[in-house]
Amino acid sequence: MFLGVYVLLLKSLFCLTGSDNRYRFIAIHLSCYFLFVIASSLFSFNALLSFLVLCLFVGISTFSTKRRLNDANLKTNWLFAYTGSFLIASFVIVMSASSISYWLLLFPFAITTFLMTFKSKNNNHIFGYYGDIDLSSYVKQENYQNQMRIEPTFNQDGVAHSHTSNHENNSSAFVYSKKIAKDSNIQLDSDIGEIIRLKLLNNKNTVLAVTIMLFIVITLLTLPSLTTSFDNDENTLSHTNEIPSATQSKNDLLHEITLPDNFSLFISSFNGITLKWQGDETSEIYLWQQLTAQGDETCTAITYNNGKAIRTLNVTQANNGDYLANFSPLDTKVIINNIAARNSFTLCGYEFSLKGSQSILGKHRYYSTFITN
Repeated sequence: MFLGVYVLLLKSLFCLTGSDNRYRFIAIHLSCYFLFVIASSLFSFNALLSFLVLCLFVGISTFSTKRRLNDANLKTNWLFAYTGSFLIASFVIVMSASSISYWLLLFPFAITTFLMTFKSKNNNHIFGYYGDIDLSSYVKQENYQNQMRIEPTFNQDGVAHSHTSNHENNSSAFVYSKKIAKDSNIQLDSDIGEIIRLKLLNNKNTVLAVTIMLFIVITLLTLPSLTTSFDNDENTLSHTNEIPSATQSKNDLLHEITLPDNFSLFISSFNGITLKWQGDETSEIYLWQQLTAQGDETCTAITYNNGKAIRTLNVTQANNGDYLANFSPLDTKVIINNIAARNSFTLCGYEFSLKGSQSILGKHRYYSTFITN
């Protein structure tokens, strides 16, 4: 039975023709805001999951807003205002991945708070809902169980017997008093909501001023953070494509070997070849980048004496004037074999002899595994 009720309650979340009282309405919206903040933080690493979460909670809160408008007999214009503000705010939050952008949720929350002040036109809600999804069976079953409960009593002789009349009377009185209290609470809360709303609406200049101030404060809070976030994303993307970076330390270079013509060979942490030699000092850190296709065109590729050329990923200059030419891991075997078999190569306008390089590479326990006869 309880499982059936849960299924019906779940279905009622996606009902458009029913109505939600203010308690159910605010509970649904606060839950959507809270769960969206948690889920968007957890799934910030995956844009697709974040957008699915966005659509789910925007959808649930939009359905609840439509039912609240039905309950208060309001126009559907509020639905577009709420859905638009929540959708834009959540989209910016997902795209920026900035914690301070969560302040944007104050815009849809302000509309939520305003719609909550309208009193219900219908007092027949069950669990705060009234509509096509029938939840009355659970209430009837619960009342029936309460009425049929039998309390044992003892007479003067100590003989137990069942007594239901007093319990039934007490139950009826309890239900009746509970109904009166509930109706009184509804009326009191409705009056409070009406008072708050009417006080605000009677002073339109105050409402306008508060709205403008809220907009300015949130914009000032979120705009710098969003700009910084987008800049960081661009920098992260550019650094991701640079293999390895200009700030690569010597600890990132493995299997160093020095060849006869005063240049060294390394394996980077990405298993790509890195060539190092002493060059002329310049003011540039990056002499060439394949990512931007900018820099010294003589550094775009290593060219062997047989005319074969292999493109570099980038060529950087270290603080001591050393040039570092980095290559893709896909070209590692080809580069090692060409250094062992060719007579010379040119790179960045420098020409290097490869005489004796085959013997040195062949004796190295790492590089010798790449040489093919």
